[in-house]
Amino acid sequence: MKVLMFVFSLALLTSCASHEHVRAGADGIHRVVIRAEDKVSAERQALSEAESFCDQYKKMPAFVSEETKYTGSMDEKTHKNIKRVSDMAGVGGGMMAVFGGEKESNVGKGLMGAGAVGNASLDGDAYTSEMKFKCQ
Repeated sequence: MKVLMFVFSLALLTSCASHEHVRAGADGIHRVVIRAEDKVSAERQALSEAESFCDQYKKMPAFVSEETKYTGSMDEKTHKNIKRVSDMAGVGGGMMAVFGGEKESNVGKGLMGAGAVGNASLDGDAYTSEMKFKCQ
């Protein structure tokens, strides 16, 4: 039990103080670039890393510019449609597998598999967020 608590505490501490993607600027304007699976995740991680970077100086980030764009290899609309349908198949299939009878359970497992295949066909980190900031 003590080992589990130690590992959990270590993971919590290291996950909170990360700013590995921040590049300090000589002019005081710093840059962070994050690639993530979706737009919101990319922006949240970039913001979090900027805050972590400035926190080491007991300051807050003041953003000079920020841009998040789709950088995946397939059309963005297609990417979003595959993601939405795959997620629905996974959730719906999981519910059928758990709450259905034997036949429904088998169909549910198939839907879950189809959802997993759909998600696997996506580009992974298809969004790039770039933020420039000063610590004030």
